[in-house]
Amino acid sequence: MSRMRANSTMLVVLVMLAVGLTAQADGLGFTASVGLEVSYTPVPPASYNIGTELNLGIDISGFSFSSVTGFDLTGFQYEWVDMKLDLGAVSIAEDLRFEPIFAWNELSLDIGIVGIELGIDWILANIGSVQTPSYSMGAVIELSSGIVCGFSITSLTGFGAVDLVNVLGGAEAPFSYELLSLYHHIAGLCVEDDRLDVTIVSGFYFEEELVRLAVDFQGLIASTTTWFDYAGLSKMLFELGYRFDEPALSFLTSMTLDGSFAITGLGFILDLAINGVQFTSDTQFAEATVPAPIPILFSGQRFALGVNICGVTVCTQTDFDDTFLFEQQIVALEASIDPVSLVSVTTFDALGFASQCVRAEVVFTGASLYTKAEFNFSGVQNVSFGFRAGFGATLDPCCVE
Repeated sequence: MSRMRANSTMLVVLVMLAVGLTAQADGLGFTASVGLEVSYTPVPPASYNIGTELNLGIDISGFSFSSVTGFDLTGFQYEWVDMKLDLGAVSIAEDLRFEPIFAWNELSLDIGIVGIELGIDWILANIGSVQTPSYSMGAVIELSSGIVCGFSITSLTGFGAVDLVNVLGGAEAPFSYELLSLYHHIAGLCVEDDRLDVTIVSGFYFEEELVRLAVDFQGLIASTTTWFDYAGLSKMLFELGYRFDEPALSFLTSMTLDGSFAITGLGFILDLAINGVQFTSDTQFAEATVPAPIPILFSGQRFALGVNICGVTVCTQTDFDDTFLFEQQIVALEASIDPVSLVSVTTFDALGFASQCVRAEVVFTGASLYTKAEFNFSGVQNVSFGFRAGFGATLDPCCVE
């Protein structure tokens, strides 16, 4: 109860600060949004579950608040609350979650001065279970700067926290992630983005350090990311490549080393975009798991193709496994005929049809209605429908006390 009171007090303070700091402005911008989704999920062998998710959001000139609440037939499931106060060079944010009991509370402070960014995240998390809660604290300190000529440096230090790469969007190799955008686009067509969090461990001790150097200058793209733990160097990842403007051609090589400087992975990416057609090739090699004459072996190959034909976007992804055999084929279709948009994602594996996802959305006057269905060879896996609506206004500051 005391924690809930503390967070309610924090919310009131943030609102008062936001209103007080903007009351003297020429106008007070206000936007809000609301959304509701209902989902149906079969529960084998002959049951089902129905869930609802309510989304609320508000933004008042530098202060934002959002809430996501989930219920199903068994009752309350989760509540996620995000608050942020942007004061220009300084921003304060809080992320509070119950799933269904207290699970996460993260207080963030970010400061930006003359091209240098400093961030501190304090996290209290339940690392136990619903039946046996266990609470532990962690902290992440971020220092970054983009200096000159496309050069940037980022340092993350975790106390009681690991998996710091999730602070950077989960991208261990930044330019590889960028060049593989077509794969990420296909993967996200019917799947909502997951929250990427660091992992809190027991004890408030130094756990992990991540240092990244990157350069993007006159076509040259290169980066190095180094991980340290309490025992010393644990992993290194290098990228080196080049990209041309005309035609839009990029190629990149990446290499991963472990703490003993042994090669554990190699990657080769080729990305080409010309006349509305994008082609990406991704070839990977990995450390041998069984005795082999060479320390690193072919681990997989995948190709992605995207093309727009008369307003319809067609994307395909084909994967081959480490034995050069077909593993997976994904075909995605996107069409938009104002105000209706349709998305279809079909997946095939070595045995044939694997799954299908269909999504439709209608947008009108600041609101949208949507529905999504997922099924495989065994039947329907999930059906959901919902709506989102938003509105905004400019309030007269003379009316704000």
